[in-house]
Amino acid sequence: MMAKTIPAALALVGMSLAAPVAYALEPEMVDGKFKEVRVLTPVTKAGELKPLKQAGMVAFFSPLAADLFAQEWRKRPGNEGEFRVAPLALTQFESAYLAAKESDSDLAKTYVPDPAQIPAVVGLQLQQGRTMEEARSLARREPYVFCPDPLVRITQTQDGKSSTVVPCAFTFTSMALLVNRTNQNAKAPTVLRAYSLQEMVQFLSEQSGDDARNLVIASPIAAPTAEN
Repeated sequence: MMAKTIPAALALVGMSLAAPVAYALEPEMVDGKFKEVRVLTPVTKAGELKPLKQAGMVAFFSPLAADLFAQEWRKRPGNEGEFRVAPLALTQFESAYLAAKESDSDLAKTYVPDPAQIPAVVGLQLQQGRTMEEARSLARREPYVFCPDPLVRITQTQDGKSSTVVPCAFTFTSMALLVNRTNQNAKAPTVLRAYSLQEMVQFLSEQSGDDARNLVIASPIAAPTAEN
């Protein structure tokens, strides 16, 4: 069990999470929603997490984000050479950051969203009432999760047992395709919305009912496969 939680990590950096008296999901269950969400983070040759000057601990939400960051990083004096990253669960990244911050209170944390998702985030944020300046600023500095509105419930059957999944993802295309399929036979249209990580945590922490319990967030980074 993690000593530090995703809600604690988000609250620590000043995000405006509400503090409900009772959680719809226990903090450990909220963490569980992010255990399969993998990010890329800089590491040393030995594979140890490596904070970067000015940026601190960095989480990349796509290989493209890591590659573009590395190109700029190499242009800085003294940063020539190989830029190493490794996949890590978002919960592990947050826990490692909080542990490191205990010994270095000035340690920063940086999220680098997938550049390929930024246009979709900007467009959806405009639909959700943001100004163009706000939408562009938010989309460039933090990752967003795409969810259908209303949420889509998918029933799956495996080994004779049925379960319900409420899907969301960091990738616009997959969720847009789901919304299109849902709308083919829907009486009321389903739309797509973009939510920040703190908004997702707030939903999971406050909302009662099965939607929060069954919500699954698809990872932006594919899980590593075992070598033969």
